[in-house]
Amino acid sequence: MKRGAVILATVALAATLGGCFSSGSGIQSGERVDIYVSMPLHGPEAGNGRDVVDAARLALADANGMAGRLRIRAIYMDDTSGHGAGARWSPAAAAANARRASQDSAAIAYIGDFDSGATRFSLPITNEAHILQVSPASSAIDLVQPFLGAGDQIPDQVQPTGQRTFGRVIPSDEAQANAGAAWAKRLGVATARVVGDGGSFSRVMETAFGEQARQSGIKVQRAKLTPPGTVCGLSSPAEPASKRPLGYYAGAEVPTQRQLACITNGIADTRLMATDALVNPAGIRALAPSSALVTSAAQDPSQLPASGQRFLRAFRERYHRAPGRYAAYGYEAMAVVLDSIRRAGDSGASRDSVVSSFFDTTNRHSVLGRYSIDDVGDTTLNQLAGYRIVNGRPVFATALTAPR
Repeated sequence: MKRGAVILATVALAATLGGCFSSGSGIQSGERVDIYVSMPLHGPEAGNGRDVVDAARLALADANGMAGRLRIRAIYMDDTSGHGAGARWSPAAAAANARRASQDSAAIAYIGDFDSGATRFSLPITNEAHILQVSPASSAIDLVQPFLGAGDQIPDQVQPTGQRTFGRVIPSDEAQANAGAAWAKRLGVATARVVGDGGSFSRVMETAFGEQARQSGIKVQRAKLTPPGTVCGLSSPAEPASKRPLGYYAGAEVPTQRQLACITNGIADTRLMATDALVNPAGIRALAPSSALVTSAAQDPSQLPASGQRFLRAFRERYHRAPGRYAAYGYEAMAVVLDSIRRAGDSGASRDSVVSSFFDTTNRHSVLGRYSIDDVGDTTLNQLAGYRIVNGRPVFATALTAPR
């Protein structure tokens, strides 16, 4: 079904459910409201998805299953399709999860999705239903702005009502690119060769990294990813290694090792940096021979403040495993939703009031650190992480800060 048809069907169904798009949402104060959580529970991202779900369960348990005077029921859903290692987030599954929430007159909020691509399919539906949607990991610019630098313009393709209902607790793609450029400057990089794969993610990262790098005095060269199979000969420059250029791969597609060699312009020992789009088994295999640097929008667990360290201990005690990078973001996504409901007071069962309360989040102390939600739904948290690929795995290298 096409998106427009999905939205129309959702609107029609909502009308039969007693006006659940109204400010009151058909929910009686003092009763139970529902929070839906949509994450990948199969396939390569299943580990991250389970971390987010289990952390959200922990946040709800810490709140004793309540937000103000309202009882909270959480419904956990899988947004993947397929089997085994071939399972991936699915447009149909993401949309179906959002439709299920929109058809529930008790639904007050939606946590998800993990991947920005999945969120592009769920958000138009939850937006039509005026349901607050908070993502712990979807960092794409076009979820909050129609394009990079669009200010407070609303992206009507994914928020078609013209009213904002989406926010996130993780820094945006722009913040990650800016943090990467700041890291390059800190490393003493004089020249950066920025290479993209032609995708929308790549265009944002190329532009944001390039602008921030130039502002810091780094000379920026732009290039496209070479075709697969291209062989680039290596040469040894006369200047010392510290003066050799940085190769910055801005794409989301996993390149071959030969393509990575070409990113460094055929110069041996050139440093290479990539984004967290390559922090996956295939990406790490491609990066491993180069000992590449990798930026991450999610902080390393070791970076979290004291409240975050308490969360990590509680997670280990409850689930008998170490939480990954996204667990704390799953906890905070649930925690800020519960807090938004609580702060809405007597209107905590009203969808519109909870949305407004979320956008009023200011100087919130959380397991991630202190942050506010800005006018477009982005977090003001600008703490990120830098990793180095060592022996085929990412090893935390440094804390990063995105320039504001």
